[in-house]
Amino acid sequence: MKLSSPRLRGALVVLAAFLVLAALAGPGLLRPGRDNHFVHMAAGWLDGRLALVGEPPGYPKRHDDWGRVWTLTLRDGGTLRGYPCVTAVCEQRRRQGVETWFRGGGERVELRRSDIVGRASRWYVTFPPGPALVMLPFVAIWGLGFLDVLFTALAAALIPAVLVRLLERVRPGHLREHLWAAAAWTVASPACFVGAHGSVWFTAQVLGALFLALHLDAAWDARQPARAGLWLGLAAACRVTVGFAALFFVLEWWRGGRRLADLLRFLGPLALIGAAMAALNWLRFADPFEFGHRYLDIRWQTRIQTFGMFSPHYLWRNLQCMLWLAPQLVAGAPSLRWSIHGMGLLVGSPWLLLLLRARQRFPQRAGLALAAAAVAVPDLLYQNSGQVQFSYRFALDFLPLLLVLLVVGGGARGRWFPALVVLAAALQLYGAWMFARDPGHLFVRDPWWPFAPE
Repeated sequence: MKLSSPRLRGALVVLAAFLVLAALAGPGLLRPGRDNHFVHMAAGWLDGRLALVGEPPGYPKRHDDWGRVWTLTLRDGGTLRGYPCVTAVCEQRRRQGVETWFRGGGERVELRRSDIVGRASRWYVTFPPGPALVMLPFVAIWGLGFLDVLFTALAAALIPAVLVRLLERVRPGHLREHLWAAAAWTVASPACFVGAHGSVWFTAQVLGALFLALHLDAAWDARQPARAGLWLGLAAACRVTVGFAALFFVLEWWRGGRRLADLLRFLGPLALIGAAMAALNWLRFADPFEFGHRYLDIRWQTRIQTFGMFSPHYLWRNLQCMLWLAPQLVAGAPSLRWSIHGMGLLVGSPWLLLLLRARQRFPQRAGLALAAAAVAVPDLLYQNSGQVQFSYRFALDFLPLLLVLLVVGGGARGRWFPALVVLAAALQLYGAWMFARDPGHLFVRDPWWPFAPE
């Protein structure tokens, strides 16, 4: 097989990316991650159950992002299944002997404490189930000992190869730029620390980005509608907001002849995957649109119940985290420390500024930009910035779209792109290395900085 063979190039890109991510992961690569929620979800399916057996790992001292569904037994013989209200008003009412609860679906109920005669709870994984589905055959073999960090690094290493394959197909003859684009993704973006460290949040983002990249390859010129729908459905099953990237295929379909059969082939897999997720949500939380985050046993419940899961209230903070949040200069070594909210893309991945130079016209230009915006908006309105993170990890939901737009649009030409990629890589590699080994010296000691305490 010649070195110029696309398959060999792809294999070498995967190998190079994996070796870097494996080195960053360190010893954690070969042991199960601490927050391996999807492994527990898959193990539950294999055992024929949807909830955990007992309490989550680390409870009560350390348990991160597990959902708790309460069942109250009432004096009149009835039951209520839901979660407690924890807003300031509800806490005041609680001191007066009246508890406020939400049923599945959001119905608000007030109960006198004396009317509650029994309390029980069950714990659930409250994330979209896509990663658990992908892990299922491996968990069937290795059980809870499945090496999810290794799995995440391998999946992350596939993404730059998929991107290079797409770029080589739609823009042949510019391999050097495309390899620099692979480097930009792997070591000069938030994908660097996310791909190396596993955990429920990072694994979901890696798989979502992988399936989005595969979707782009199939959706380009609407050439493979069924595969485009399948890959996008799987991406949405990992990160629901990525589903808004459907706009890219719709615009490609509209531009390419508007054949109804092609649109139906695209929508078919999406509908099946969406129906399966809705059914799972209903069985767990009595609501087809509830993945369970309203049941999370976390301190952020107060702001979620006060302002909502998505709200313009979070927009300004999230814009800062996405774009320009910078590290803090401190006395002594290390001289820079990062907020747990990370740093903005313009600071950590300045090569994205070259989108301003990507002026070459091509048919997919508007579709890529609009789809990226459609995916980014829900992230900007979400109650969480992505913390704890070295750089803005939610960018992985739309970064494949922007990277392809930059390269195909001509923004990667010349010396600026490699130079900025090298600069960003030095920063991102440092952060990814410290994130796994010494986060205490990476992040600012004030956990709220630079925002007000919540």
